[in-house]
Amino acid sequence: MPRAFLLILALTAAALLQSPPAQAEPEAAGPSAAGASSAPGQARGALPPTATLVYLTTAVFRLAGLPITMHAHTTTTWRLDGDRYETHLHMDTADFDQTSRGTLGADGSLIPDRYTEKRPFHNAESVDIDWPHGRIQFGSGPPAHSPEPGAQDRLSLQFEIARQCEQNPERFVPGSTHAVNLIGTHDVDPWKFSVAKEEPVDTGSGPMRAVRFSARRMAGTVEETMDIWVSADLRWMPIRIRMVDRNQSIIDSVLEKADMP
Repeated sequence: MPRAFLLILALTAAALLQSPPAQAEPEAAGPSAAGASSAPGQARGALPPTATLVYLTTAVFRLAGLPITMHAHTTTTWRLDGDRYETHLHMDTADFDQTSRGTLGADGSLIPDRYTEKRPFHNAESVDIDWPHGRIQFGSGPPAHSPEPGAQDRLSLQFEIARQCEQNPERFVPGSTHAVNLIGTHDVDPWKFSVAKEEPVDTGSGPMRAVRFSARRMAGTVEETMDIWVSADLRWMPIRIRMVDRNQSIIDSVLEKADMP
């Protein structure tokens, strides 16, 4: 295959993974509050101390009107040390990385204070959240007012959903809705997730029962979607994540294997 065509594919995949343009900062808070963190070793989180989740990712997009499919392996790691957490995602074929670091609140909620994202052919971008002083800084830009407590970045979100389902499963009945502010590399966006009925999902480890969190929002005249399936069979960790962007490109990651206590 010519090098020029391979470069076009890589650039298209990079564009697929970019965050949406800046939106006005929302006022909605999300279901959990970013209160003062507990002392080391006293956090009451429901998440495991470590986890490694490997997904088969399929991306579908159009190039010159033709559908192009790209396959990758996505590995997400989770580590908890006292009241500090760190999670990292790496997609091999696309060379895409995300890292979230932060603190556990007294109730075990995730309070991210640094989020980084690396896309192909781009320098890594970072976001720092200074909760005590109410400031958020996107890269080298000037500080802005931080979002309301409860905001999650684009990686910590899935683990915060897992924690809440583990601690309070009665809150997530079919038909219930849950608002959250999502921190990206340039903005904070409001999303509202609805909970669907339990359904089976075929994974690399066999079928698992799962609860789907679905969010839909308009970006101009097109719809963006985010669906996260979490499973009680895996301590409510995500076993499938599917996103459709404003260009109607699709990223779909399905669990292949999991290593966790």
